[in-house]
Amino acid sequence: MFYTLGSSTLAQQPPKIQIMLLGSNHFGQAGFYKDAPLADLFIERRQQELQQLRDQLARFKPDLILIEREPTAQSTTDSLYRLYTAGKLALTDLDYGRAETYQIAYALGKTLRHDRIYGVDYYGGTSNRILNQGQGIEYYLDELKTFNVLGSQINEPFRQGKTTVSGYLRQLNAPEVLQKTYHLMFVTPAKVRRGLLNTTDRTLDSSRVSYDYVGADFISHFYNRELRIYANIVATQLAQKKQRILVVMGQRHAAVLTKIFENDPDYTLVPVGDYLK
Repeated sequence: MFYTLGSSTLAQQPPKIQIMLLGSNHFGQAGFYKDAPLADLFIERRQQELQQLRDQLARFKPDLILIEREPTAQSTTDSLYRLYTAGKLALTDLDYGRAETYQIAYALGKTLRHDRIYGVDYYGGTSNRILNQGQGIEYYLDELKTFNVLGSQINEPFRQGKTTVSGYLRQLNAPEVLQKTYHLMFVTPAKVRRGLLNTTDRTLDSSRVSYDYVGADFISHFYNRELRIYANIVATQLAQKKQRILVVMGQRHAAVLTKIFENDPDYTLVPVGDYLK
């Protein structure tokens, strides 16, 4: 009887939602390209590579594209997207037009004829450098130093023109790199005790940061943002009833959202490396 019930239940389960989390550097930040002309996504070579990237992502056939913008700014997101798809706005007209939001998400959405691109971010402006003191701080700072070396090993070849856009993003989203990002931000800081966070950021409630558990509370602050982003993604999917989701966000978000969605039985993660070559 139990075997029959189990088989029947499984047969009635809807197909899982496919989700690809494309973690990116923020290409629109001037510090990334101002001293490295070959990192400028507006140059012809990078535009050709971006077209190749979008062709690769189009093979995934996303029916919902989500970006690092807050839902409260959806009207602005919609307005810019409508102007862009209508040919009334060039990305070169935007101060931040090199950003992955526009060069990947907007451009791919236009190609796939999506009516809208949806923002799912939750703002949290605090830097990971606010944790710089306390008992055991050497564990975090040593790992941060090692991580920064890894970041340079990935970033610099791209800035020097030795890596394509697709190849660069494939490296950023490699499972081992995502794991190192996650470990740095959401595991190692817990070793830091008896200290203070160095910040006056309005997004951080200092009254909720314990001197004895400063590292753990550092993790909690950053993880809370990711949980809210996850909630925004899920809410958007439920409202739009789509089955193949592409999320374009900063690489750190991809690292932790991967962990969260691995534990959501309604979703199946689609590795970036399956499509980017």
